Amino acid sequence: MREIIEQFTWWSALDVLIIAVIVYQGLKLLKGTRAAQMLTGILLLVALGLTARFLLPLTTLHWLLSKLYPSILLILIIIFQDDIRHILSTMGRRPLILGNDAASSHFVVDDICRAAASLASKRIGALIVFERNILLSRYIEVGINLDARVSKELLLAIFHPTSPVHDGAVVIQTGRIASAGCFLPLTRDEYIDPNLGTRHRAAIGISQETDAVVIIVSEEGASMSVVEKGKMTRMPDAKALREELLRTLLPEPSDEDKAFDARQNGVGSAIGTVKKWMRHVSGGRF
Repeated sequence: MREIIEQFTWWSALDVLIIAVIVYQGLKLLKGTRAAQMLTGILLLVALGLTARFLLPLTTLHWLLSKLYPSILLILIIIFQDDIRHILSTMGRRPLILGNDAASSHFVVDDICRAAASLASKRIGALIVFERNILLSRYIEVGINLDARVSKELLLAIFHPTSPVHDGAVVIQTGRIASAGCFLPLTRDEYIDPNLGTRHRAAIGISQETDAVVIIVSEEGASMSVVEKGKMTRMPDAKALREELLRTLLPEPSDEDKAFDARQNGVGSAIGTVKKWMRHVSGGRF
């Protein structure tokens, strides 16, 4: 133990820190996806193999798992090839949920809520997906790239029955309409209500595989719903929809964040006061 401590240098600390950051960021990217569930299963197999080797005399099980271990890296690459490709192509890019400030974010939510209410009143179906921390690039790429400002009129035009992309989903990325006519994965939940249609199954599916928040406008029931983490909640009107989206997409800052902002404002006010005093003393030279 003493020899290990003596050999531990600043370079060793940096090495450990880099590995820790890579592992942490990898787990964040996998959070909320099916890849996380599969990774959990693989870790359980590893734990079972270690148990069979050191704790229990399960010779056959240990032999079987030992033959599997050399190929596990190749298996992971094959299973997660799409995730790896998208992670590498978007490395370092972490988009905001909505706009760059609170005003633009509220504007986006307000226009989407008005559009959803109008579509519901006309019994026109719609599917609107909000990208959050997990990137939706793979679904955006298969749709029609728009990169347009969010507006009620544009959403109504996209989901109009005569539009060629009205059956697909609209993806909202960094407060803009990134793509329309996107195809989403259907849920594989065996216990889902059999009366739900493809649009609802797609909304539940994307919310189970990612951390996206989805708005569904049902043409049959002329209703609006919000789906998050596989759970669908019916919205009685546009006001309730707006409140739910603001609560989900723009959560209130924590007490620590508020305290930090207060300190920053206090420092800024103090600096401003000092600058005014210096300009007064120096005759406006500062």
